[in-house]
Amino acid sequence: MTLDEIKKVILDTLTAHVSPALLTDAIVLQEVDADGEPILRIRAVVNSAGPELTSGQIFSATGRLRDALEAVGETRFPLLSFPSSSEIPGVAA
Repeated sequence: MTLDEIKKVILDTLTAHVSPALLTDAIVLQEVDADGEPILRIRAVVNSAGPELTSGQIFSATGRLRDALEAVGETRFPLLSFPSSSEIPGVAA
């Protein structure tokens, strides 16, 4: 899969998962963790003008996303963060 295809799976999955909160973007970086394992570092940018994420949405997001990625053959672990759009320069709210 290309990085654009992976990003689409990430956005589709997380957008549905965090509703009614809104995502404005997903910044996806292909990295290697401290143990030498390949990972996907993902910043799912949340619209700062919209509803906030619940703790349940945050807690369950990695598992939900991992299932969606594995379903399309992507086995790298997704390391997620949810910055606000106001925290990321150049990302509109």
